[in-house]
Amino acid sequence: MPDFSRFLFRVKDRQIEEEAKRIVASLGIKDIEIRRDDTIKDAWLEDNEALKTTYGLEDIREYLENLTGR
Repeated sequence: MPDFSRFLFRVKDRQIEEEAKRIVASLGIKDIEIRRDDTIKDAWLEDNEALKTTYGLEDIREYLENLTGR
């Protein structure tokens, strides 16, 4: 199993938090942090200005599936 020690889900609400938890659990991954962040809208702009990439749940699901070979 790959090491995901620096992987973090930052989510904006409980619904996305629960979906992120389902994705991680379905892939059998235990070392990913899922953090609800009420300031995610402001953080998105800061990340965008810092040229950091933001991904949606489907992008993250596909990425994790590829890493785990599922």
